[in-house]
Amino acid sequence: MTIDSSRAEISRFRSAAAAGTVKFDPDAARRCAALYEEQADKLAALRQRLETASEAGGFGGFVSAQQLQAGFAHKARDAADLLDRYIEAAYRMKEAFLLSAGLLDEADAAAAAALRAVDPRQRR
Repeated sequence: MTIDSSRAEISRFRSAAAAGTVKFDPDAARRCAALYEEQADKLAALRQRLETASEAGGFGGFVSAQQLQAGFAHKARDAADLLDRYIEAAYRMKEAFLLSAGLLDEADAAAAAALRAVDPRQRR
């Protein structure tokens, strides 16, 4: 399963939750949402480590060393971008579970966190 197919499944789940087709007890929904929040936090910490790695130095002054450094930095940025999408997905799952229990204010906060995950201007 790719991140894109997962996002499509999450969107369907969210739509069903918003429509009231899928319903969870508020306590159960909060417990599920908490698991996704925890996952998002772990992914965000990993993303921060990747961002730090993308700025690593010590490769030396040779052109080939600078090219190697640039290559590693590019790979780290690509991985960080992918992590952003997974973080967004975790928050979208949190949002969907909260919607399924009618916890609209909490769901709105999760939706805002999902948007921040993919907007570099709004990083935590």
